[in-house]
Amino acid sequence: MVPTRRDILRFGTISLGGTLLPGTARGGSRVPRARACILLFMDGGPSQIDLLDMKPDAPAEIRGPFQPISTTVPGLQICEHLPRLAREMHRVALVRSVRHEEMVHDPAVYQALTGRKHQNTGGGLTVDASDFPQIGAAFAAADRRPGALPKAIELPETMKMGARILPGQSAGFLGATRDPFRVTLTPDGSVAPPEFTRLPDVSAARAGRRRSLLGELNHRRGSLQSAGEAGVLDGFQRQALALLNDPRIGAAFDLSREPAQQHEQYGRHRHGQSVLLARRLVEAGARFVTVYWGHEDQDWADGKGKRPANNPWDTHRNHFPLVRDDLVPRADQALSALLADLAGRGLLEETLVVWMGEFGRSPKISEWASREHWPYAYSLLMAGAGIPGGAIYGKTDAWAGEVVENPVSPADISATILTTLGVDPSALIQDQQGRPYPLSHGRPIEALIGADRPARS
Repeated sequence: MVPTRRDILRFGTISLGGTLLPGTARGGSRVPRARACILLFMDGGPSQIDLLDMKPDAPAEIRGPFQPISTTVPGLQICEHLPRLAREMHRVALVRSVRHEEMVHDPAVYQALTGRKHQNTGGGLTVDASDFPQIGAAFAAADRRPGALPKAIELPETMKMGARILPGQSAGFLGATRDPFRVTLTPDGSVAPPEFTRLPDVSAARAGRRRSLLGELNHRRGSLQSAGEAGVLDGFQRQALALLNDPRIGAAFDLSREPAQQHEQYGRHRHGQSVLLARRLVEAGARFVTVYWGHEDQDWADGKGKRPANNPWDTHRNHFPLVRDDLVPRADQALSALLADLAGRGLLEETLVVWMGEFGRSPKISEWASREHWPYAYSLLMAGAGIPGGAIYGKTDAWAGEVVENPVSPADISATILTTLGVDPSALIQDQQGRPYPLSHGRPIEALIGADRPARS
């Protein structure tokens, strides 16, 4: 007998290893599909054992000081400092068995965002034209449906380590014209929007004449630029002109159109306003929006100075106060607001929401009362687009340090996202030399999305 949502809530949390989804016939007759995806990336590595995979029976040096609380799903508990999310867990699937082998941020971020292992396992990595594309850029390249907005957007800024851009965020071998469209939010949460609207003194006819002149100039500039450079500029110019001619696009980026209550619900901080903007963009037709945490200074919880947020969730020092007082409150507020807002607008069933980082934190608390990098077992959240709310997939050992049931790789996550968006993970994309690559080497988590694979796009 296939369990219904009512069964899930009545009997408690269901572990989905080998369990059929509600509404899925044996043999697979339904595949959930998403119109869009919002990926919330907590760069630095949120702690699985302190937040989503707590072990209250472990020794004190493992379990830490945080306490578990009940959620809207019977039998499922999460951290006491995630009270808003606890009220939304009936909408969310919790994956507790993600793992890989990368101990350093650079290759771990790359693998999490692309689903591919970087050839280098050390730090100091730089962006290269041969990089595999970020999952949103890869999806945008494979998706055949037209749209006014750029299909892949990132905000509030590109992730960096100092001045160095972390690889895995660009379109890589697809070329710069396929890069996610970057939108900047200031640290106080204000949007620095792209100039999408025509100036008041520029009429449609005048804009058309400028477009004709631009075409003529482009026709004559061939001897001034290489073919590759010209191709990049042409792509950006076509995109800018298309955006200029649609006033609805500029409105989508205008956060001032949101009522004050919405700003308060998401949080009047950079992350909250970024997530609110992501919802606006998806509502306006964007297909894949990635929200990074953003590079900003954060107060040390003990008031002894500033912590540069190269990797804001990388809490090697003062871990528990930082998580409790700074990071988790903002993440809890923004994620829970997004889930409730999408559901209230009827958008959650067609929008996939993914919350994750590049790895977790070590089970054993360090000598600095903190936790270190830990890629061998960590958690993420998925919601919307037919993902069964209130479900748990995978299991870790008594210390949340090793996966003991249903291991999941970053490649499997990318394949799950693509499949939910209606794109076959095995579909081929080509680099600029025409060499083919499958979108993902992973396997979709069938217990979350159903057994059928979508037709090739």
